[in-house]
Amino acid sequence: MDTITVARSMRGSIGMLAMSWLMAPSTVEKAEAAGMAPGTGAYATGRMGVLGDCPVDNVVAAAYFWEPTGFAAHVEAGRAAMAPKQGAAIWNQICQEHGARVLDGFEGAQRLGELCERVVDAAAPHGAPTFVGWRDQDRPESGPAHAFLMAQTMRELRFGRHCVAVQAAGMHPLDAILSGPAGEWNAEFFGWPKPYRDTSELAEAREAIEAATDQLHGPDFEVLTDDERAELRNLAKAARGHATEIDKAAAADS
Repeated sequence: MDTITVARSMRGSIGMLAMSWLMAPSTVEKAEAAGMAPGTGAYATGRMGVLGDCPVDNVVAAAYFWEPTGFAAHVEAGRAAMAPKQGAAIWNQICQEHGARVLDGFEGAQRLGELCERVVDAAAPHGAPTFVGWRDQDRPESGPAHAFLMAQTMRELRFGRHCVAVQAAGMHPLDAILSGPAGEWNAEFFGWPKPYRDTSELAEAREAIEAATDQLHGPDFEVLTDDERAELRNLAKAARGHATEIDKAAAADS
């Protein structure tokens, strides 16, 4: 499998697998129980805490798609409760706990973690600050928690490539959100005020950005052979399916 094909597949597999814990109510609940700020304040000092005690504008820049003024306030609120480094360590632990649960019993977890780790350790850091921060967090040596943490780090890698592609296309972050698959829901989630403009004329440009993201992400997979890239694609897809079923079963039992 060529590098562009596997890069393209990561959006729907690794991307969605790792998103599950970021969106899970239990993530914020655990963060708050550990003393972090409520809601988005925990996110701003957890996911973004890997950037360290840098200027707030650096965090806003790295978050990229969030409405800047509102997100800066979330960063300040998060830091008032906890230092970024401590928040990042807590979110790392929550990430691993989530992964240990949703990938429990997944036979390909060990191999998925190995392949992802090779990509993570070889990838160029340029334009991907949150990736670098997550790459440098403490890792378990193996198992489902390791695989999931590597998936989260891989998600940050593609995120960095995507931000570069959006900026290179000259598209405003809000327009990129509105013309994307979740549209207005995502815009509201990221704190952008209504009303939202019609961005239907941007559909072709938005598709070109996705293609550019794949082109930028492709070289990250040169560390793998053709067969290993195909293996990674298949394992990532299977892992997402496994995790989805685990979450469905847990919801049914609750």
